[in-house]
Amino acid sequence: MGRSFVSAPYDPGERGAPMSAILDLPAELQQFLSRPVPQTLLLQGAPGSGKTTLALSVLQSFPGHRFLISGRVSEAELRREFPWGKWDKEIQLVDVTSRGGTLKDASRVVAHLKQVIEDAEKEPELRGLWLPSPLQEAWSLTDPSRPSMVVIDSWDALVERYIGISAHELGFPDRGEIERILLDQMVRGPIFLVLVEERSDISQLDYLVNGVVQTGSDIHDGRPERWLQLKKLRGTRIDTPLYPFTLEGGRFQCISPIGPTLAGRIVRPEPEPTAAPGYIWPGCTDFATAFGRLPIGRLTLIERDLSVPIEALILLLRPMAGHVARSGGRVLQILPPTIGPEAVLKTYREVLSPAQIQQQVRFQLSAPESDQTEEIASLLLPSPFVESPAVSPHVPEAVRFLREKSPTGAPSLSVVWTSALQAFSAERGTEYGPAAMPGLAISLLSSPPTHTVFVGPTDDSLVASLRTMAATRVSLRSNAGRVFVWGEQPATPKFVLAEAEMTTERPYRLLRIV
Repeated sequence: MGRSFVSAPYDPGERGAPMSAILDLPAELQQFLSRPVPQTLLLQGAPGSGKTTLALSVLQSFPGHRFLISGRVSEAELRREFPWGKWDKEIQLVDVTSRGGTLKDASRVVAHLKQVIEDAEKEPELRGLWLPSPLQEAWSLTDPSRPSMVVIDSWDALVERYIGISAHELGFPDRGEIERILLDQMVRGPIFLVLVEERSDISQLDYLVNGVVQTGSDIHDGRPERWLQLKKLRGTRIDTPLYPFTLEGGRFQCISPIGPTLAGRIVRPEPEPTAAPGYIWPGCTDFATAFGRLPIGRLTLIERDLSVPIEALILLLRPMAGHVARSGGRVLQILPPTIGPEAVLKTYREVLSPAQIQQQVRFQLSAPESDQTEEIASLLLPSPFVESPAVSPHVPEAVRFLREKSPTGAPSLSVVWTSALQAFSAERGTEYGPAAMPGLAISLLSSPPTHTVFVGPTDDSLVASLRTMAATRVSLRSNAGRVFVWGEQPATPKFVLAEAEMTTERPYRLLRIV
């Protein structure tokens, strides 16, 4: 990829838990594009890293006259791959993929003006005759009274074919001089010039242009991630230099961290579109599409890197628990010391009456609260006990609660945090070891119809002991303030956890990285 993108540290205490918003373009880039013309922007990246799609998104966002000079992708291919582009009406396309024309050809035309052209003090605008004819064509069509954007994709393909290999030998301008002429001509009109470049090494353009944006692709967790880096935007403050992005549907979409809204975010489960006997609806279409529904009598394993905030996990779990409760099923949650029942109760208060909560919801706390409300105290089950580290541990009160018939006969759900089990072990001097975990899972699933979700760190031995039993395995990792989500079972591409649009009923979005 050339220059690598380094994972940026993210402090959830400073900016809030990393819930992300889906944007057409980074906020800083949008601000830069609104600056007064003339301006210059360099889009860099390896082949296939998303530069063309990004360039088209930049072009679409510009309010003035728009030109695309394509020297790498033909007009037919552009129209086919990007049907959403407002071709002809709002974007004028100059296809030079099959055109001839070299610097040597241009020299014949301007030979008799060479001395004038080279004398910038006399007629500096005539030096533009050294530029490739497609650029001169685009310049001739711009309106001096109206801002225009000219995108050249790619500058490498156009300028290298134009110059050829003999420019220096024949005394013609080299690439560096052509680029200086290009930028000098641009500042003579209300032009926003965007150059798409595939070179990853630093050149004079990096210093001459006003903005530099780089795209790239890395492999993490065996899956590709696309990243955009804002390297320079003159006159614009760059608060977030790295943006993961996707090219889903042939459109550029990036994912931005937003403020501390995740921790207190109350979401209702999305209505189940159609019933599926033998499965529990996870409360979100994106989750069901990516990983499937929750099979009754089986377990789901959610593994997280320790950098992932607990609030992100709660966001995935809330719609599941909310749907089961709203359907009349029972919900048991064995909570870690870092999660109090009051925060979880908000989910049920959205979908159940106080009487229904008393009948359908129970908690086991690994760190009993000293100051409990009467409502919470009535929902707590006694702590589980462990007979021996060598045998399957039991959670008798939890199993007894799940075995009681739900009001509607709907399936039930149990959610167990492995950190809660470790806290129980520390308190009692016994151990929930890896050998005992399958027995615990079976005891919770022995009361059909039930689905159990285990949640824990990726490097947790308790989590590892359950992997072969899991019908669904979902992994989470945080990087640069975003939470990446993907399936190990079933194997899926990588997604970014993002905020849902206000116009939908979805509690969150999983934006696929392609």
